Amino acid sequence: MQKGNRNPVFDYRALRLLVGIIAFLLPIAVPLIASTNLTSISASYYTNSRDIFVGMLFIVGSFLWAYNGHSTTESVISKIAGAAALVIAVCPTACDTCEANLKSYIHYGAAVTLFLLLAYFCFGPFRKNTKNQPGKKGVRSKIYFSCGCVMLFCMLGAGISKAALPREIMDRLDITYWAETFALFAFGAAWIVAGKYIGFLVDKDEKLYLLKK
Repeated sequence: MQKGNRNPVFDYRALRLLVGIIAFLLPIAVPLIASTNLTSISASYYTNSRDIFVGMLFIVGSFLWAYNGHSTTESVISKIAGAAALVIAVCPTACDTCEANLKSYIHYGAAVTLFLLLAYFCFGPFRKNTKNQPGKKGVRSKIYFSCGCVMLFCMLGAGISKAALPREIMDRLDITYWAETFALFAFGAAWIVAGKYIGFLVDKDEKLYLLKK
């Protein structure tokens, strides 16, 4: 191997971008193909969109597993998040016609774990070199923080609603579905922005740096 070659086999920016795009597309693609109204995105497991739901989660999980970030902590947390995405795919949620069981509880736990870890990236690693910075770095920092807050708010709102409201109201208002959708949009937006492929969110000096890599 040639010494001094610092070009990575995988471009971390491309991984961020692809993870973000898939996360953003998941809540759009699933209801379009589902054969029925969805009370949650996870409920698509029992519809015609099952293959897309499971397939996209496997892709996201694989990309998160391959993502090492810039530190050992990032690498470990990303791999745990990737494993959580795979668990969500293989352990279906409870449905309208079936009772909650061990797999559905594992599904809920994995979903909470995944979004908490993804929020960590928004509050931590993504903002590490952008927080309180001028220019586009500062703008990206605010976007990351906002996306992290949206994910936490959606999880908290869905959890409180599930505990406080009858299931009939939850299903009629599609609270879980919309909470998952906005959380996924926030997740996708943060990782797309972190990919630094959006020109108007990248400073001139960063563009030059990225071109040299």
